[in-house]
Amino acid sequence: MPPTTISPGDVVVPMSSILDALEGVLTAPERDALFAQLIEIRPAGVAPGDLITAELFNKVRTDIDDLMSRVAVLEGVSGGPVLESLSPAGSVALNGLLIVTGRNFNPIRTLNTVLIGDVEITQFRSDSSPTQLIFPVPDLFTALPQSFPVRVRTQGQTSNALSITITQPQQVQGGQFALGAGQAPGGNTTVGQNLAITWPIQALTLFPDNVVLSLLVGGVQGADVASWLASVTFNPPSPMAILPSQTKPVVATVKVPAGAISAKLSLQVASQDGNVVNVSDPVAVAVGAPVAVSDPSIDFSFTIPALGGGGMTTGKVTIDGVDVPGVLVPKGKNGKLKFHALDKRAAGANVDFALTAEIVAPANGLTVGAGPNPASAAGIAPGGDLPFDLPLSAPAGATSGATAQLKITCNQTKSGGGLSPYTSFKFIPLKIVD
Repeated sequence: MPPTTISPGDVVVPMSSILDALEGVLTAPERDALFAQLIEIRPAGVAPGDLITAELFNKVRTDIDDLMSRVAVLEGVSGGPVLESLSPAGSVALNGLLIVTGRNFNPIRTLNTVLIGDVEITQFRSDSSPTQLIFPVPDLFTALPQSFPVRVRTQGQTSNALSITITQPQQVQGGQFALGAGQAPGGNTTVGQNLAITWPIQALTLFPDNVVLSLLVGGVQGADVASWLASVTFNPPSPMAILPSQTKPVVATVKVPAGAISAKLSLQVASQDGNVVNVSDPVAVAVGAPVAVSDPSIDFSFTIPALGGGGMTTGKVTIDGVDVPGVLVPKGKNGKLKFHALDKRAAGANVDFALTAEIVAPANGLTVGAGPNPASAAGIAPGGDLPFDLPLSAPAGATSGATAQLKITCNQTKSGGGLSPYTSFKFIPLKIVD
């Protein structure tokens, strides 16, 4: 073996020594090819003061990985593990599945060790093999995203390295967005008016979000939907940042287009990943009349108990071209909705409620029975709750897929003591199903 020359901070091994050491392992043409490839991958020198670019650094890393792979292939002749590929190749999220492919792995999968940086993995899926080790990336990495070398170690030998970038797992939004009743300024609506409608949004979600806001237009008479949407703006603009449990008002401003007679405007709120979507009750706009808005002092909620064999469930209902959550009503059965009228005031005098319910035309055969039950109640304290039932049915001969809307109205009728009458209402989309 020719002598090795050592200088401060550097070790130099003559290329001839490396090639001589491979005599008997590689043929002369193979050693010549290896020598040519090693010369090719040597990067250009960097002079003092030169900028070491990311491109140059990554090239050096790639060349080193390639050289280590070639050396590992040579070692593989004597049984050492060789790493050939990773799947996915570029990046993988925490808890995501990583497949390490190579050769000369131990046939007993638990006798292999995959090293991601300094983290050791020894537990692999049952469908792993002597050429593939399959496992979820453990939740042991911080400061992500970050790149790590991946190696396989078995029987005292360690493979070449390939690089993988580990990222945080994608968050899947859950929960819901609660939308309050839309509010609009008083006075008659006129063509050309910039009409501002405000909806409160509460994020009852798992994670912070940048929600996408959209104005949905249905039930148009006169001007078409595109004319209503031509100049819509939102404040705050879309997408809007919102935190879990936070409530934010959103103002949608729309110019009433020429030729408009009426329309129904709804706000759609969608999480950034599209997994959580909700649509507000429509705000009815009619040229020449004030915008009909529900007083926010009363809110409604409902459940669908299994009463009378009605078999009603919740599901998607399309009203005026807009998909919204609603109630699916089976044909030929009698069901019952159980409502709550919730007083949202924090303080003040007790109030009196009077309730009504109607199917908004066209009813398409849907009917409400005797109710609401009870139809009224007195002396409801601030924050109080009035539960009531409402029978609902569709005849056996009704058309499957036909839709309608149930309108529940609650009138506060008491005057005096700082009170004056007001009205709150809610629309519930209905769809007839088999």
